[in-house]
Amino acid sequence: MIRINLLQVKAEKKKQTGQQQIILFGLVLAVEIVILIILFGSVSAAKKSLVQKVAYYNAEIQKLDQIIGEVNQYKETKATLEAKLKVIDDLKKGRSGPIKVLDEIAQKTPKKLWLMKFEEKGRSTVISGEASSDEDIAAFLSDLERSQYFSQVRLKFTKAAEREGNQVKQFEIECVVNYAI
Repeated sequence: MIRINLLQVKAEKKKQTGQQQIILFGLVLAVEIVILIILFGSVSAAKKSLVQKVAYYNAEIQKLDQIIGEVNQYKETKATLEAKLKVIDDLKKGRSGPIKVLDEIAQKTPKKLWLMKFEEKGRSTVISGEASSDEDIAAFLSDLERSQYFSQVRLKFTKAAEREGNQVKQFEIECVVNYAI
């Protein structure tokens, strides 16, 4: 009987299989390394792109903050100028206001009513005078109430008096005068 030693063939096959597995493992490892290098490159590029975008947006934010600061400064300047214009307008009205108020009083005063005193104390104004009748005082009072220059008009008192032998009614009216109309 002839005996053939097959152990060497099996050992040779095992050796070849082992080499093939090592080569296959090396190829898989090489492919994985290449894939990781590609992924690292793409992540690096994405990171670089994001860093550039962040820098761009931060620069835009700084520009917009500067513009917002300028707008706020213009608003403050505008508000200051508007306040100054209002003061100037009030002064103009205040300059011509007393003339208009006195003209209004002259127009509203009945023929048989005489004004003796026009006195201002703070915001309150007192008008004193004499009239020939209570009707003249009432007409004057209601005309002042309808006037745009006078508000909170109220009669403080009326009393009978004698002036140069004639009976007169003395009165006092308290009101608030608005010169800035």
